[in-house]
Amino acid sequence: MIWSEEELQTYRDKGYVLRRSLLSVAEVKHMKRAMPTLLESSGNDGMHRECERSGAVRQVYLAHRYVEPFSKIIRHPSIIEPVKQIIDNDVYVWHSKLNVKEAFEGTVWLWHQDYGYWMLDGVDARLVSVMIILDKATTNNGCMMVVSGSHKWGRQEHFSDEETTNYKQWCIATKSLKRKLREEQIEQITGQPGDVLFFDCNLVHGSGHNMSPIPRKVFIVAYNSITNIPRPVDKPRPDWVVSRRFDPVKE
Repeated sequence: MIWSEEELQTYRDKGYVLRRSLLSVAEVKHMKRAMPTLLESSGNDGMHRECERSGAVRQVYLAHRYVEPFSKIIRHPSIIEPVKQIIDNDVYVWHSKLNVKEAFEGTVWLWHQDYGYWMLDGVDARLVSVMIILDKATTNNGCMMVVSGSHKWGRQEHFSDEETTNYKQWCIATKSLKRKLREEQIEQITGQPGDVLFFDCNLVHGSGHNMSPIPRKVFIVAYNSITNIPRPVDKPRPDWVVSRRFDPVKE
């Protein structure tokens, strides 16, 4: 599904576009039926998992390679066509991840830009992420928050936080946020299963703790231009987070 020039301009201005009900109920159900495979596996299936301190799964990487509903959804015309419009080229999957916030357990994602650490992987800022909402996302269960227009700030300096959660996070220093961020710029991405968010790799975003009795799960696919293959870097990250497979995604 090709976007209109108005939709593309909204993306350029705000750094994101939220499309309501982009995926059907049946498509979401198909993905959710595969959830036990992702959350309950022994870990010998090629996917990579990160967990909360409680042991609850926090992230699952590479579902698009190994689980059929997820390998299918990355090629969905209503997703891949706008991504190629935005990037103005064919794309490959940089990585995919299921982000999970279990009821009362899911912890915060500090304010960051994805390119804040992807830059260290040897690529330019030519990536687009697509977030598919799988559970109802509310202000209480830790929905994503975005800073509208923040992609125009350019890359901000990030630091490695290894204390807030069990998973190391690259995040923007508070001093910088106090100088740049205004309350009215923060928008909460609440929504229903099947809603899809497209966002720029320099968009500042984060999310709070899940204080709710309902879980929040989203599937995020990061797409990179086929002409933006990582340059050699010191200490390259593993394939599950920086793909070495550069095949263009086809419908």
